[in-house]
Amino acid sequence: MRFYCENLHLERNTMQANVLSKTPIAFAPTATGLEKFFKLEHWRVKVDDREDDRIIWRRGDFVLIVAITKDAQVVLILEYKQAVEKVLLCIPAGAVKKDEKPEVAALRELRKETGFTGAEKECRVLGPFYNSPDKSTERHFVVVVTDAIRQGEATPEECETILGVQLCPLIGAKDKLEVGLHYMAVAMVTELTGQ
Repeated sequence: MRFYCENLHLERNTMQANVLSKTPIAFAPTATGLEKFFKLEHWRVKVDDREDDRIIWRRGDFVLIVAITKDAQVVLILEYKQAVEKVLLCIPAGAVKKDEKPEVAALRELRKETGFTGAEKECRVLGPFYNSPDKSTERHFVVVVTDAIRQGEATPEECETILGVQLCPLIGAKDKLEVGLHYMAVAMVTELTGQ
């Protein structure tokens, strides 16, 4: 098996891949304004001697926040998720602004979505991780905020439907999450902390 893996690595490094063209895909007039969140593009790509067409979702980086209180509770939110038409228990998350460090974005989003905060020096950044690299430019970071404390009330953005904040013991928290990336982020942190 080791020989196979070594050969696979060599093959991957010798492949020639090029983007031949990138063409923006316009939104319908009724969806005007969505461009500030993401863009769709038609890419024509060539890998070795094969050409292919791809629809690419161009989107920036975001953070998934695993905020842990002094007594090992994870800060979770109840949020209505439109595409599945359900209220789900989630970890806080949000966009990383241009030239912003992931830990700064995480503390900003944590404060807005939950009312909790932490210190930048108490943050650990994991990543970046690609979400769907065959279809999207999007990457995420997992930011662990230790010693999170409640600083006030949540002030979510108008487009967010956050219905509440809950604390849950770190041990077992992942099993309450239905969003795959959130589950994996909490599982990773649980493993790293030895919980």
